[in-house]
Amino acid sequence: MPRPKRVSDEAVLDAAARLLFEGGSAQFTLSDVAAAVGIARATLIQRFDNRETILRKVAERQVSVTAQYLDGLPLKRGRDGLWQFLETIVGDMGDGEDFGVHVELAWLETADPKLRSYAADRYALVQAAMAARMPDSVARPGEIAAHLHAVIAGATMQWVAARDGSLSHYVLNQLKVALNEIRGLAI
Repeated sequence: MPRPKRVSDEAVLDAAARLLFEGGSAQFTLSDVAAAVGIARATLIQRFDNRETILRKVAERQVSVTAQYLDGLPLKRGRDGLWQFLETIVGDMGDGEDFGVHVELAWLETADPKLRSYAADRYALVQAAMAARMPDSVARPGEIAAHLHAVIAGATMQWVAARDGSLSHYVLNQLKVALNEIRGLAI
């Protein structure tokens, strides 16, 4: 009969996510995760096989976390509701000090089809949440949401080179420019 788990799989994934989002993949070794939860590396391997399995489970869980986060935001339709939503999600990007970790994670997603699939799921959730807040006058809310999401992604990468203020401030300014070009969404 196997011994009961002293540390749940959820606790392991919590620690793995914290290490990953705080220090990138360099701080995301099996030894680091095992030490963070107080179990032996061999125990971690028995439960999860390898680092890639843990990374995929963290990414899978991030889809649920994203859905819960978005579901917790007010659903106010119209130009003002959309802008409030964008201010909230972009504001949560912060000043950009930890942005390098997010770039590194995006790079990991390019190399692994399963991670790419989870990223696509997260992006679809964000775009659907944007589309749900569009004014009724917007003809193609899904396409506009995809465009705005692309503006966010592009602006974050531009910010890396420009470093013009905080990340969230820079991205919001770029979104204002884009919204001002879409009839009915001018800010």
